[in-house]
Amino acid sequence: MQLIRVQDALSRKFARQARIEALEYHAAGHCAHIGRLSPGCLKCFVPDRFSHNFTVGADCNAACVYCFGASGEPPISKDHLLEMKGQLLNRAINVDTSQTIPSISFTGGGEPLLYLDIIADLMRFYRGIEPYMPRKPWYYLYTNGLLADAATVQRLRDLGIDEMRFHLGATNFSPKVYANMREAVRIMPVITVETPAWPPHRQKLFEMLPIIAEIGVRHLNIGELQVLPENRERIARLLPGAEIYQNRTVFLDDGGLVYDIIEEVLRQGYAYSVLDCNCLVKSIQTTPAKWYIHEPVEGLCAEEETERTNR
Repeated sequence: MQLIRVQDALSRKFARQARIEALEYHAAGHCAHIGRLSPGCLKCFVPDRFSHNFTVGADCNAACVYCFGASGEPPISKDHLLEMKGQLLNRAINVDTSQTIPSISFTGGGEPLLYLDIIADLMRFYRGIEPYMPRKPWYYLYTNGLLADAATVQRLRDLGIDEMRFHLGATNFSPKVYANMREAVRIMPVITVETPAWPPHRQKLFEMLPIIAEIGVRHLNIGELQVLPENRERIARLLPGAEIYQNRTVFLDDGGLVYDIIEEVLRQGYAYSVLDCNCLVKSIQTTPAKWYIHEPVEGLCAEEETERTNR
């Protein structure tokens, strides 16, 4: 792989953005998208000291070549959960959430649905303290979709989960996962696809677009891959001529794939939103800018979903 100058990488990105007149910008330009996003995305772009993501465990039932998870790490222990709950209760009562939609999400270095009991315990805890919160949180979960059958999705909905995000690339766009998504749309208020702009998946990503439109997916989040020590050698073997660049961390330049997809969504008139979840999003997530630079984001999230969080 070849490391290119950040000026070259970002210049290409901005040139592609400029070609799409319908593209909208929020958060001082870090958020480039079409359509209104999920409320779960809001925490990436506004000051928010409440929202929390739980990495519930690292075991996985898929094998992404670009994965940088830490398979084999133990799940959250009961003692750690108890300690965390005290901290989270204090945050829920004392942190001002008037400027944002608080969110609670579940991911992992692996597959969160392998840890349903932990998720259930945390959801019961949060639902129990909701009366003390200024605003009801938005609850969502990431999954590769292999275990997301109707019974599991119904259990998650009964626990209070509002949204599921499917990583289709993890299973090479498995027909089984598409079938699970079709069932999930009937049960879960919001279904999102969040999958990377992995160049070898280019054809499957374009084939995906009409399928998820027909299924009823509400949002598509897609962006360039992070290249970390855990996945660098595997990516280099598959894509020896790939270009990478550094912007806080290292990213795989997708050759404009994200914006090719956005243009196709616009051309076909699909109803779901698309977020370029790129290096700029990752930068604002993890730097002081998240806390000290704030730009109004009215209209960023889907109105009907935003209303669901208000008391």
